[in-house]
Amino acid sequence: MTKEIILDKVKAFPPLDDTVTKVMAVCNDIESSVGDLAKVVKSDPMTTTNILKAANSPLYGFSREIKSIEQAVSIFGMETVKGFAFSSFLQKKPDLDLSPYGIDSRDFASISEQQNSFVAKWYKGKRAKLDVLILPSFLMEIGKIVLSSLVIEHNKKDEFQALIKQVKSLDDMQSLEKKVFGITNEEVTGILLQDWNFDPMMYNAIKYLNNPEQAEESVREFAQILQVVKTVISTQPLNLDESVPTALSLIEKYGLDRKSFEMVVKEHFQLESV
Repeated sequence: MTKEIILDKVKAFPPLDDTVTKVMAVCNDIESSVGDLAKVVKSDPMTTTNILKAANSPLYGFSREIKSIEQAVSIFGMETVKGFAFSSFLQKKPDLDLSPYGIDSRDFASISEQQNSFVAKWYKGKRAKLDVLILPSFLMEIGKIVLSSLVIEHNKKDEFQALIKQVKSLDDMQSLEKKVFGITNEEVTGILLQDWNFDPMMYNAIKYLNNPEQAEESVREFAQILQVVKTVISTQPLNLDESVPTALSLIEKYGLDRKSFEMVVKEHFQLESV
């Protein structure tokens, strides 16, 4: 497959649904309130269910039961609610088939939430960074939807699944996608988010996730953080005995917050030590 075919497929990706469009409009309006956002969310049963389910799961670790969507929206914040709206939009796509990567839509949604909650806990209290990181942490693997659909359309599913089974690391995955498609999932995701008029900081953080050193200085740290998160939580099976030390090496290399990272890793994976 050529890169041009991939780009054509990205351009043909279905437009955002009414809920996502309204959520983005409310979030981008400085005059809007939590109540305004909750009203939009409540008009979409799947988004409402997903948000309340997540708010009351151990994943996000809230200390009390969240009974109303107003409470959930207030606690999560607008950027996280955007992420849930996008996740619900993708789950509602009847042709969403990620089987070439060995996962289904529920796996994908669960992993996206785990990546998001990990970032939220790691950088808790660092509002300026979270404002950039929260949404990309939710969406950094959606390019796989485009790539999967191409594999299926070209009747290469069995062949691709056999190659996926040989993947042992994120570097292996990057190399495989480059070989098969000429482009990585992260690059496809970046193009999608750019087409959806996301902030350049957000889509470039994903675009350069595999190679943060190539990103502009203003984006580099965000790409580094996403790279670390994806090193320990990904759509592909990971061996924690290998992935956690790799992540710690990256943290040392980049000068990121190791202490908070270790705390979140122990909590997330229920480990006694890191």
